[in-house]
Parts: sequence; structure tokens; C-alpha cells
Amino acid sequence: MKKVMAQSNMKLQVLILLATTLTISCGQYGEEIAEVFVESGSVAVLPCQMSVPDVHSPAVQWKRESGGEMKTVWRRNRSGMEYRSVGTSVRAYCPQPNFSWGEFSLHLSGVTEKDGGMYHCVVEGMKKHTRKVMLRIVRVSFTPAEVVEGNSMTVSCNITPQPDRVKTTWEVRGSLRATSQSLTFQHVSQKESGSWSCLVNSDKASGKASASLQVKGILNPEDNSKVVYAEVGSSVTLPCVFSSGLFVSSVSWNKVFNAADLSTTFATSSKIFSGLYFESVVEENEGIYKCSGQVEGVRRRSEKMERYIHLVTAQILSSSISEQLSLSCELSNSSRVTHYEWLRLDYGENETQTLSTVQNSPSKVLKIPKGEERHRGGWVCRFYEHQTLLGNATYHQPMMSGLEGMNKSENNRKIITIIGLTLVALLVFLILLQMYKNHRRRKMIMQYPAMETIVHLASNERERIERSNRKEKECSVDLKSISV
Repeated sequence: MKKVMAQSNMKLQVLILLATTLTISCGQYGEEIAEVFVESGSVAVLPCQMSVPDVHSPAVQWKRESGGEMKTVWRRNRSGMEYRSVGTSVRAYCPQPNFSWGEFSLHLSGVTEKDGGMYHCVVEGMKKHTRKVMLRIVRVSFTPAEVVEGNSMTVSCNITPQPDRVKTTWEVRGSLRATSQSLTFQHVSQKESGSWSCLVNSDKASGKASASLQVKGILNPEDNSKVVYAEVGSSVTLPCVFSSGLFVSSVSWNKVFNAADLSTTFATSSKIFSGLYFESVVEENEGIYKCSGQVEGVRRRSEKMERYIHLVTAQILSSSISEQLSLSCELSNSSRVTHYEWLRLDYGENETQTLSTVQNSPSKVLKIPKGEERHRGGWVCRFYEHQTLLGNATYHQPMMSGLEGMNKSENNRKIITIIGLTLVALLVFLILLQMYKNHRRRKMIMQYPAMETIVHLASNERERIERSNRKEKECSVDLKSISV
């Protein structure tokens, strides 16, 4: 009987030992490991949340696995004394006010790839609690560091330590691209410039890292699809802007299908902006222009870069059919235009301008209602590619009428002036003629003074005879009346 009881007790002890071993084993291998992805250079927060501590001031310790051994990163004993390691003394801290509700997270600022690895959070009160956190540092890199358009480039998403299973996605200028951790481009263009973001996802966590890429070369325009719209008579500049840091040895402009240079080649300089300026655009300026530049990078390797720019001219032409004015928005190339917007331009006080839409349609023709042909203002044509405004042109009817009126009034003033001057000249001529006659008469009389006396006496004698004859006639008439 005793032997049977001893065997039963031994079996019970074996069962208890087995249960204890299984419990310890499950606790060791079933412990969950948190995972955190953090961008290089930012602040990492390693979570360590537990139930409310069973003591007022527990001891907290953060350790890191490094080279097969555990190194303390940050520690606080129950008395409140803090201890920090030499390498992370400034960057590592735990907000102690959060300890009262079981928050023991470690904050690590300015993380680098060296900070990646396994961290242990140990909290000791009445019991000892442990949490594990895997910190992975994510960084975006470009190879080579200076990227020049036309050359090759590799962009990489580096994760330290590298996980076994992870999904990466690239986001460039708001659009998603391939899911590979590394991308290689044989001929880089300005389209690759901008912010590159690596999105990292695993079963437990996700993260993101970003870096900005500037491709050295011709910044504006980015490619050969640039179109510049200019109104006839206006000024415009075709852009050709090079990156800073490039030594521009020469820049020249050519019109496609025209072998002659449009401008003299620039002298050796570090000039960045080399636009082509038109002071007053004419219809003949329409066409495709090429900006060519010979540049040298930091490696002093000379390369030729060029861009093609299409210049499109715009103007408003008027026509009158059956006494109705029609305006047509004419472009030298309207392949990208989807619709036209016509606006009425009115001038208010202090020459303020007001625009009001009168027509929005695919038609480029606007028929002006009768009575509004010469309103004080004008008409504006805007042309769009879907929702993007490409350019505009303006028709100034009052300005044309004013010019016509000014020309007419100026002609009238000229005619009046000519007539007045003619009359004055004629009057002066007559006066001079009369003066000349008088002068000639006096000159002739002075040569014959006796003749002047004779003429004067003869004239007086005639006057005396005429007076005596009149008196005799009057006396004879009086005598006849008396005799009767």
C-alpha cells in the first residue's frame, strides 16, 4: 500500500513539474515582440504598456541587445534616480509622469541605422514584467549622390535590421510605383525629381521614409512637351533654366526647320537662366524652338543638354455679317484646346476692370449682340485644356473706335490749320502788293513834280466846274418855278 502511495506521489510531482515546465516554456516562446518602423533622423517611440503598477515607484530599465550582450539604454531605480548610457545619454528618455498609468515607453531622438535592433523593457514592482520591441530604421538613399539627367541612378529603401517578410511601395509626387526595395533608371529625367517616399508594411507594423531628389540639368522646362501660348503683340519669354551647381559654358537657341541661330551664343559663364525674349510677338514667331546648352558638372564632365519648346500665337479676329459683329479666337495650333470661355470686359471708376462670362463652349466664335459692338470695354477669350487655363487673348473695340475718332479729329484739325494759314498768307500777300503799288506810285510822282502840280490843278479845276454847273442848274430850276 505504501509502495502504491509513493508511486502516486511521484507521478503527481512529475505532473506538477511538467506543468511548470510547459508554463515557463510557453511564457518564453509565446511572448509577443512589438515591431516599430522609424525614419532615420526622426524620433522613435518604443512602446511598453502594462497594467497599473503594483507599487508607487517601480524600477524601470530599457536594455538593448548588442554584440551578443545586453547594454543599458536608460534606467530608473525605485528611488527615482536615473541612469543613462554614454552613447544615448542625451537622446534617450522616458516621460516619468506617465508611469502612474502603466506607460513606460522609451523616446529616442535622432535615430540612425546604428540604433536599430532588439530592445527590452523591464519593469519591477511586486512582480517583474518584460516587453520586447524590435526597432527598424528606414532610410531612402540615391546612388550616385549627385544625379545628372541622362545618366543612370539607383534609389534604395534601406531597412535596418532587414526583416524576413516586408512589403515596400514607392510613392513619387503623390503617385504609387513599383514594390521593389531598389529601383534603377538608366536615363534619368526631370520627371524623377521630387519627393520619394518608401512605404513599409509588415504583419505587425508599418512605416514611411522620404527623401528629396533633385536631378541636375534643365529645370524648366522639364521635358520636350512644353507649350507656351502668347497673344500677338504681347511680349513673351521662352524659359530655359539650368540647375545651380552646373557650369554652363554655352547656350544657343534655334528654330526647328531653320538652321540659323536665333541669338548669339552666350559667352562662357555660370549663367543659369537663358530664356529667349520676344518684345512683340507676331504670327511668324509660331513654331518649335530648341534650347541647347553645354554644361559641366562637379566631375568636370562636359555634356550637352537640350529642350524643345512650342510657341503658339493667339489673336482675336473680327468679321461682320449682316451687320452683326463676330469674334473668332484664332490659335496657330489648337490641338490641346478643349473649350473656350468668352468674357465681357467692362471698365468702372478709376479704370477698374470687371469680367463677366458670356459664353463657355467648344466653339471659338462669339457673336456680339446688336447694340454692344462699341460698348466701353472689350472681349476676352480664354482657352482651356479641360480644367487647365492655357492662355487668353483680348479684343479692345472701344480702343479701335477711339483711335478712329482721334484720327478723324486730327485730320479735321489739320485741314482747318491749312485753310487758316492759307488765308493769312493771302492777306499778307495782298497787303504787300498794295504797299508795293503805293511805293511804285510815290516813286513815279517824285520823278515828275511839275506833272504832279498840273494833275492836281486839273483835278481842282474839274471839281470847280462841276460845282458851278450844279449851282446853275439849281438856279434855273428856281427861276422857272417863280415865272410860273
